[in-house]
Amino acid sequence: MGLSSPRLRGFVRHALVAATDVASPDAAQLGAAFHLLCDQLWMRLRPLFGELAIKALFVRALHAAQAEFPWLEGLSPAADDGCRLDGFDTLSRDLDPHMLVEGLAAILADEIGLLSAFIGDDVVLPLVEQSWGPEMVGRRTGTEGDQ
Repeated sequence: MGLSSPRLRGFVRHALVAATDVASPDAAQLGAAFHLLCDQLWMRLRPLFGELAIKALFVRALHAAQAEFPWLEGLSPAADDGCRLDGFDTLSRDLDPHMLVEGLAAILADEIGLLSAFIGDDVVLPLVEQSWGPEMVGRRTGTEGDQ
C-alpha cells in the first residue's frame, strides 16, 4: 500500500468517479476528472504552502503511486503545469478504466496522505472539503486509525 489509508483511497476513488458525472467513465473522462480534482486541490493549497512545496508533494505522491502501480511509470508531471501528467494519453489507451481509477486515486490519495502526515488531518481534510466541496467530502474521510 502507498502513503494513504484504504479509507482515504476509497474516498478519493469515489470522488474521482463522481467528478466524471457518469457511472462508467472512460479514460478521457477519468483524466479530466483527475486534473479537475488536482487543480482544485492545488488552488486551495498553493496560497498556504507555495508552488514549490505543492509541486514537491505531487512529485512524491506520483513516485509512491508508481512504486505500487508500475504501469504509472510512463507518467511525469508536466513542466508547465504541476497537476498535468505528461504521457497520460498514451498510457490510458491500453488500460482498463478500473485500473486507471486505482492508479489515479492512489496519486491523489497519497498526496493528501502525505500532507496529513506533515500537518495533520484536522488541517488537511477541511482543505480537501473546501477544494472539492462538501457534497464530495460528505462522508468524512477520517484517516485516523486506518492502516
